[in-house]
Amino acid sequence: MKYSKRLVSLSLAAVALFTVPVYAEAPGVPGSANDPVVTKSYVDQKIAQVTGSSGKSLVVEQLSPGQVLYGYEGTEFIVRTGRVVAVSGINGDGLTDITAGADLSGGTLVGLNHLLLIARSDSRGLRLADDYNGIAYIMIRGKYSVE
Repeated sequence: MKYSKRLVSLSLAAVALFTVPVYAEAPGVPGSANDPVVTKSYVDQKIAQVTGSSGKSLVVEQLSPGQVLYGYEGTEFIVRTGRVVAVSGINGDGLTDITAGADLSGGTLVGLNHLLLIARSDSRGLRLADDYNGIAYIMIRGKYSVE
């Protein structure tokens, strides 16, 4: 009887010794290496870094006759005024008109206040329509060039 009590006690002690370290390193245990406790200021700093890099501010650019506005991959355009047409990329691919849910091929008139997205850095962009002699204002988010 004494022998079996001692065996049970030793077995329980062995199980406890091997279970505690495994449990302490299990995912989701606060304070462990897999789930460290962090301060609110650290979390706020990381959120600001993420939103700051993807939430660049909008720039308003004036587009004059003879100029072409080229966007790079991920650039967004919103045509605010003027008659503007899409400029195709090197392979003839157009701009994504997110507002209309359409692909705008080269020469297609762009609707005012439509959100456009440049999918690749392959010379896609905007220019004034041939029959328009005024200027246009374009809101831009992302990398671009005017030539």
